[in-house]
Amino acid sequence: MAVLSSAAAAQGIDDPPSAFAPNEGIVRKVDKPAGEIIIRHGPLTEMDMPPMTMAFEVSKPDLLDKVKAGDRVTFRVELLNGRFTVTRIERKGQVRP
Repeated sequence: MAVLSSAAAAQGIDDPPSAFAPNEGIVRKVDKPAGEIIIRHGPLTEMDMPPMTMAFEVSKPDLLDKVKAGDRVTFRVELLNGRFTVTRIERKGQVRP
């Protein structure tokens, strides 16, 4: 799980925004017991973060019921308790095999 303070420090950001613009990505794994989702995402421009695959916490467990591995999604990330947390997610289709 990425912790914002260390990720922000690695990117040279002293005071990162608490909410980020909607992002696009592909769900790699939904881990309901851990309350996490792994997403391959594009650049998070507000964080000057390059595209990567990373785990995010979710603000509400029912968000994990909306998607499955292989789904293309639009999602919103916010800083909650010092962690990148998905607060909204929408399925936009599935990746073609």
